[in-house]
Amino acid sequence: MKEHKIISVAPGSIAQEMELKAGDYLLSINGHEVKDILDYRWHMTEEFLLVDVRKPCGEVWALEIEKDADDDLGITFAAGSLGEDRRCVNKCIFCFVDQQPPGLRESLYVKDDDPYQSFALGNYITLTNLGEEEIGQIIKYKLSPMRISVHTVNFKLRRKMLHSIRAGNLLSVLERFAAAGIDMHFQVVLCKGINDGAELDKTIERLLRLGDRAKSLAIVPVGLTRYREGLYPLEGFGANDAAAVIAQVEGWQARIQEGIGAAGMCDADLSARGDNRFVFAADEWYVLAGIPLPQYEDYDDFPQLDNGVGMMALFEAEFLEALSDVHEGELETDPMVAIREGASSRQKQTHIGIVTGQAAGAFMDKLLRRFTQSFPDITIDIHVIRNDFYGHGVTVSGLITGQDIIAQLQGHCNGLDTLFVPENAFRAGSEDMLCGATLGDVAEALGVDVIKGAIDGGEFCRQLKNCLEL
Repeated sequence: MKEHKIISVAPGSIAQEMELKAGDYLLSINGHEVKDILDYRWHMTEEFLLVDVRKPCGEVWALEIEKDADDDLGITFAAGSLGEDRRCVNKCIFCFVDQQPPGLRESLYVKDDDPYQSFALGNYITLTNLGEEEIGQIIKYKLSPMRISVHTVNFKLRRKMLHSIRAGNLLSVLERFAAAGIDMHFQVVLCKGINDGAELDKTIERLLRLGDRAKSLAIVPVGLTRYREGLYPLEGFGANDAAAVIAQVEGWQARIQEGIGAAGMCDADLSARGDNRFVFAADEWYVLAGIPLPQYEDYDDFPQLDNGVGMMALFEAEFLEALSDVHEGELETDPMVAIREGASSRQKQTHIGIVTGQAAGAFMDKLLRRFTQSFPDITIDIHVIRNDFYGHGVTVSGLITGQDIIAQLQGHCNGLDTLFVPENAFRAGSEDMLCGATLGDVAEALGVDVIKGAIDGGEFCRQLKNCLEL
């Protein structure tokens, strides 16, 4: 049986409470040998654990542990003991990591391609770094759902796009996952003139043939930064291109809902889907094309939010619901009477600035006009930040940098009470931005209080309301 040496125990962790220490050895969990990191993390999803540990003196402790399913023990193992998280072995022609400028924090250059992270964290994997044993483990443990980067079902083209000779095993693995009852969500990073058009039609059709275990597919435009020297030549999409992609995707949605597949496609491939649309275009396509976003209900249960599919529609619905709740739940009299009475006693107008990316500028402006109509004693300025750091083709709010905010807003924040910067522009759980600047750096440089604006529309609405000096 393998033994795994513990080299550190996190303060306040379950392991510390159980008096585990560096130098102890993990023997088994629930009577099972722990072979690798996938084994270990799988067992961590269980709420009751019987953990056998050998102390340096030779004593074996049998520890009974009750915990929440998402709790870890808080132990770190010796390098190589459980193996490492799986890294990407591809050299994708569209890889965003390869387009990062030098000098950023080390984690931004790491390419994850780990099956456990796909199951537990929602990361997308390519399957190219998995052998038969790992595929068997996924099936054995029924890690569901899995999120898989497809890009194309054309084997030759997929090998070219991923620059991997192992990229051609895709469909055989997907079929085994489907047969094992594993749900799958897919993504296609669309590259102009490469995997779009007829190739995209083939990809959608073939994935539909996997049956009802194929849950959703996101079509995402390739992201191109200004750091592409020596990389595969790729061309960005224009407005007309985006409109064509939308028409193609929405055409498939209509056919799927009507139970009409491609020529020769069995009706049974679609009959189990009901009203499920399966394939979705990322919000960026609609912004680029200048076409109104689909309605809230057109996104089914929002299976592809992490890919930017339906984020704006969901944010708007959450925001407007919270705005309505503010009136109904917090103002006991008629809302407009209360607002007018508040305005008459107010010392000054509350002045707020909202930072956003170019893609969401018009959307945020329209939405926040609804807020100021309800609360006329607040003035809101929308500050659309041009992405000089990555290049002007990058327009999403999650890639805004502190240095661009500072450079473009210095001298423009006079009189602001608060400046909101999108929460997703910061590293999770921190105040660090992509360029190395922090929330504090932005606040100091601009001379204004800076708050992370929530990515949940309802919470963001409440944040704005809390800024009012009622």
